[in-house]
Amino acid sequence: MLTRYCVVVLNVDWGLETPAAAPGGERLPLAAPDLPEVMELLRTGWALAPDEPMWVFLPAVWPSTHRVWVADRSTRWVEHSRDGVVVERVPWSDELHAEVEADHNELLAQAGIPARPVGRLWLLKAPSKLASVQKVLELVLEPSLQPGSPLLPSCNAEFVRHTQQTVSALFEV
Repeated sequence: MLTRYCVVVLNVDWGLETPAAAPGGERLPLAAPDLPEVMELLRTGWALAPDEPMWVFLPAVWPSTHRVWVADRSTRWVEHSRDGVVVERVPWSDELHAEVEADHNELLAQAGIPARPVGRLWLLKAPSKLASVQKVLELVLEPSLQPGSPLLPSCNAEFVRHTQQTVSALFEV
């Protein structure tokens, strides 16, 4: 009896040797898009990488020539509401940061990708033929939205491979 195996080969790169695009510093009580160094990069055509877990791998498959990172000095907040009105905002604890990072790294491990470097905010630039990173993501998602598509848009090896192939093709000249 012949057994078939499907092996998905992923070529990912976290750019561990790449220096930050801006110097770090102390944590600020600002959301990531409001950090001065991020605002400057946004003004020059960069976009923050999506923060959703399904895209946690994206900087590792994005061309290194079109990605940068800055030290994550941002503050994330937990909002407590009563009757639909925010009554309190508290910063994430170190424990919550570590838990979220562990969750992201578990998703990456399940997809066959090494853990991401901690403390980085990733910024991406779209290929010149597309208007935005969001447009790239829409093109990546398009096949998975077709009726009957077996492609599951999440951090899994098959979707990572599809994203990598799509992104690479979009950046070819």
